Amino acid sequence: MQTDDSQATIAKLSVLTPAEQAVLDQALTGVPAREIAEHLSLSEATVRSHLSSIYVKLGVSGRMALLAHFRGGSALPGVEAPPAPRPMSASVAGWSWAAVALLEGAYAVYLGSGALANGGTQTTWLLTIGFGLLAAFCARLARAILDRPSRRTLLVSLAVAGGHLLFAIRGIFLGVPQPPFMVLGTIAIAIGWISFRAMGAYPAATRPGAGSP
Repeated sequence: MQTDDSQATIAKLSVLTPAEQAVLDQALTGVPAREIAEHLSLSEATVRSHLSSIYVKLGVSGRMALLAHFRGGSALPGVEAPPAPRPMSASVAGWSWAAVALLEGAYAVYLGSGALANGGTQTTWLLTIGFGLLAAFCARLARAILDRPSRRTLLVSLAVAGGHLLFAIRGIFLGVPQPPFMVLGTIAIAIGWISFRAMGAYPAATRPGAGSP
């Protein structure tokens, strides 16, 4: 590619929106629109709309022409796509589950230590195992939301919050100290609401039509 061509291409890239630049950066790796949508937490229809706009602005006829334009998909030096924005509510949901994992893990250790020292009942051992498993699961969920927030991970977050609420309600009637379960239920409601609100920032993917690029 000649210098004049490179300068012309950079001039064309300058008219792309930040969202289009992010989609272009992914498209140049050769991945399909579906994977671009998952990576950027967008709907597939939105990605295809951005691709259509990119083709027009860069003066290419489609994906193959786009890749050929950049010689096999290598972006020009100095042209970097900005990271996809992350809603504050998604970050709050992720860090909240991380905090819940720490609290559940600590409570599992507390119950297990007491059971070993004083000979715990079957209920105590079941709760120890239950809180330990919940702590491990919440830690993985927190990492998934913080590393790659999406509508899917937030939907899982909402479902897990509902499960925690049911677990807390059931725990109140087990004849064990109730405050931990009441706190857990309150936290579950709060995280569930945060997750539900955060999902609004990630539109549901729609099935593209036959004429989509």
